[in-house]
Amino acid sequence: MFKNNKFWTAAVVFLALGACKKEGEQQSQTMQAVPAEVVKLEPRNIPLSFEFSARAQGSKETEVRARVGGILLKRNYVEGSTVEEGNVLFQIDPAPFEVALSQAKAKLAQNEAQLRAAETQWKRIETLFGERVVSEKSRDDAKANLDSLKASTALAQAEVDSAQLNLDYTTVTAPISGITSMEAQSEGSLIAANGLLTHITQLDPIYVIFSASENDILSLTNMADRGLIRNPQNKSEITAKVKMGDGNMYPLDGEINFINPSIDEKTGTIKLRAVFPNPKRRLLPGQFLRLVMEGLTRIDALTLPQEAVMQGASGPFVYRVNAKGLVEAVNVRPGLTTKDNQWIIDEGLNPGDLIVVSGVMKLRPGMKVDPEIVTFGETE
Repeated sequence: MFKNNKFWTAAVVFLALGACKKEGEQQSQTMQAVPAEVVKLEPRNIPLSFEFSARAQGSKETEVRARVGGILLKRNYVEGSTVEEGNVLFQIDPAPFEVALSQAKAKLAQNEAQLRAAETQWKRIETLFGERVVSEKSRDDAKANLDSLKASTALAQAEVDSAQLNLDYTTVTAPISGITSMEAQSEGSLIAANGLLTHITQLDPIYVIFSASENDILSLTNMADRGLIRNPQNKSEITAKVKMGDGNMYPLDGEINFINPSIDEKTGTIKLRAVFPNPKRRLLPGQFLRLVMEGLTRIDALTLPQEAVMQGASGPFVYRVNAKGLVEAVNVRPGLTTKDNQWIIDEGLNPGDLIVVSGVMKLRPGMKVDPEIVTFGETE
C-alpha cells in the first residue's frame, strides 16, 4: 500500500512538471516578438477633398411663348442649333395686327383733328369772354370739350401703341442666347396667345447642382470653430471639379456660387451650385456627374490607412504599440477622409503614437511585436 502511494505521488509530480514545462514553452512562444508594420503619427496639413453626386443644369433655361395668337408662318432656325439673343425665331401672320394698327392710327388722327379744332375754339371763346361777348357757360363748355378731346386723343394714342406692340410681337425673337429645343408648334399652326413655341437653354456657362449632408456641413463648421480647418483667403481658392461618367475629369475648373440657406426637410441635405465654363458643350443639362470640391485644409491632422481602423463592440479602434512593445487596443473617432482614402482621426490618438497598419487581424492585445516603421500619406 505504501509503495503504491509513492508511485502515484511520483506520477503526479511528473505530470505537474510536464504541465509547467508546456505552460512555460507557451508563455515563451507568446512573448516572442511578432514583426509588425507601424506608422508613427505626425501632425500633417492635409488638403481636403469632398465628392458629391451631381447633375448638370443650364445656367439659363427659358420657354419661348407667343405673346399674340395667330397663324405661325415661319420658323427661322434649325432645331437644336445655337441662337443669339435677339435672333428672329418665328414669324406669326402680321396681317390682322397691321389692320388693327391702321385703324388705331386713323382713330388717333381723327381725335387729333378734333383736338386742334377744340383748341382753336377755346382760344376764340376765351378772348370773347374777356371782352364780355360770350357767357361764362359758353366758356365752360368750350373748356370741357377741349379737355374731353385731350383725353380721347391720349386714349387713341395708347391704342396705337398697343396695336404697334401686338404687331411687333408677331416677330418672335430669342430672349437669351443658347441651344434651342424641338419646336412645339409646326409652321401653319394656329397658335393661341401665350402658346409654347420652343425652349432655349444656355450651356455656357453651365450649372452643376449637388447636395451635401447636414452632418458634413456641421462637421466642417465644428472643425472650423475649433481651428482645425484653415479657410482660404478668398472664395476663389475653393475650387470645383467635375468627374465624368467614364471616370475622366472635366478639363475646366468651376467655382461654387450658391449655397441654399435652408436644409431640405425630406433629405436632410443642403443644396449647392457650382458654375463651369462649357465652351465645347461637353456638359449637357440632365447629365449625372460627380462634383469634387477642393480648397480647404485640415490643420495638424493625424491620418491612418483605413485598414488600420477596425470595428469592435465599443466602436472603432486601432492597435497601438506601447513603450514596452506590447499591443493595446485604443478606441478612436475617425472623421473625414483624405484624397487617398485615409482616415483623419479626430479623437483617441496623439502625435508620436505607433499604430499597427498591417497584419492587424493576427494580433491581439498584450502580444509583443517587433515594430517596423513605415511611411505613408500626403501633406499639403
